[in-house]
Amino acid sequence: MTGLGLFGHLNGVETAARYATLEEQARAAECFETPPWAAAQILRVELLTRRVIDPCCGTGVLSEAARAAGYEVDSWDLHNWGYRGTEWIGRDFLTVGQALPEFSVFMNPPFSLACEFVDHARRLGARKILAFQRYAWRESDARRRWWARNPPARIWLCGDRANCWRFDIPPERRQGGAPTAHAWFVWEAGHKGAELGGAIYKTGGIE
Repeated sequence: MTGLGLFGHLNGVETAARYATLEEQARAAECFETPPWAAAQILRVELLTRRVIDPCCGTGVLSEAARAAGYEVDSWDLHNWGYRGTEWIGRDFLTVGQALPEFSVFMNPPFSLACEFVDHARRLGARKILAFQRYAWRESDARRRWWARNPPARIWLCGDRANCWRFDIPPERRQGGAPTAHAWFVWEAGHKGAELGGAIYKTGGIE
């Protein structure tokens, strides 16, 4: 079912047959849009390989930021959210079994699968991984062993509040925002040493 009317901000979006509404699909897929400023600013402080994979491209925020920065981007997603730059709709990154040529992963994966996305990117040989998530991802006893095995090279906190809206919520209803901290988590092949931290801002400043 193609989204029209209510979801004009998602021109061409399609709801998968197993979901009754676009809202149900967005909730099930944990689809929250990365603020464009956060995508642009992280690329000012982190250098990627020429080829970049955005495995859950959604509405295209990360893919467009990477293309604007001069990278060659492969944009994939399980669902069609109306982003015309999506090369492969229906591709599940977690099922890709073949190692890929030199590449980086630039992503905002579902929170409940974020560890799995990082694990799989590393198995496929990603030179660099940039994952946008709630800062709370770094917490919890349940993930403690995972973090011990997979320490990031850097964590960039969004110093300005990064409001992430679910895809189905139109711009005119995006008011206020949750008091939730977000950050970019960075893994780099061959990195050794302490986990470093910093902050990025809308204005381009870093700390």
